[in-house]
Amino acid sequence: MTGAELKAALMEEYPVRYAGITYQKVTALIYRKGSTRIQISAELLDRNGRAVVIAPAGKIERGTSNA
Repeated sequence: MTGAELKAALMEEYPVRYAGITYQKVTALIYRKGSTRIQISAELLDRNGRAVVIAPAGKIERGTSNA
């Protein structure tokens, strides 16, 4: 996902997928300064609402609400 797509996922609170797992929603966006560019990651809340995972933006995709 792009930064703009992740921002939409954060604001609209829809499910996302990362590494074959569906997460409830994006709870935060993380911007880190690399040596040549900004690296974007997202904090993803698991389906039970008890844990979060930090994932690189490029490996996150939109999930489905029934997954």
